[in-house]
Amino acid sequence: MRDIKSEFIRFWSRREALYAAIPVLALCVVFSVINGEIMEAISSGDFEGHGLDPSLASKPLSQLLTEGYLGPVYQSSVIFIPLAAVFLIHLDYSRGEHDSVLLNSASLLSRRVGTVLTLVSWSLATTLMSAVVNYAICFLQADGKIRPSLSVFSAFIVCCRVAVFAVLFAVLALFVSALAHRLFLSVLFVLALLFLALSGMLRGVPLLNDLIPLIGGKSFVFWNNAEGPFPIAGSLALLLAWTAIAGALYLFLAVGKRR
Repeated sequence: MRDIKSEFIRFWSRREALYAAIPVLALCVVFSVINGEIMEAISSGDFEGHGLDPSLASKPLSQLLTEGYLGPVYQSSVIFIPLAAVFLIHLDYSRGEHDSVLLNSASLLSRRVGTVLTLVSWSLATTLMSAVVNYAICFLQADGKIRPSLSVFSAFIVCCRVAVFAVLFAVLALFVSALAHRLFLSVLFVLALLFLALSGMLRGVPLLNDLIPLIGGKSFVFWNNAEGPFPIAGSLALLLAWTAIAGALYLFLAVGKRR
């Protein structure tokens, strides 16, 4: 426990832990403000006049608001949390803290478990802050017609689903960083994963395409079986499997290979 506690103290004492959350929050603000156009359209009923899909008019208000809670937090987390996590991890390599831990830690395994838990705590805290910022902007932009329908509970449930992705990307960033040992290569891997998911390049190989967490996890994050290739339970299982495998591989490299 002492090694785990020392990892938390070391990590959270760095100013960069707070600075790294700023891009995530800033992007969330941008998406939240853009989401205000949808809020205005909901209130006025003028979907076409705001350049939005008229089919939105047929959706229940509660569903539209849930999508408003989800979109900015999910998009900002998916784009910037893995990149920010990679940056934080490579500070240890650039400052020599990685080598110091190898030389001075009495129990390297517990120290590296602490590393995993600290980065997970950072990703959860960042996701929660994004959700709070998004809800605050939703509240400020909503008029008297929409505001009574806003739900803190629904926004929190959405935040919990996005948090699963945030934890996955944080642990995946640890594994990639231990494998590559170079900031540029780690960032390149993260960007390649995003590109493969967003471009649909692997659609010709359905199995590989569906196993990408951003594809296979869709039904879970949107809480809709029709959104992804797997049902909600299967989608969650895929995300947890990615997290467990990435975490195990990281510990193997960090402890067994001492990377």
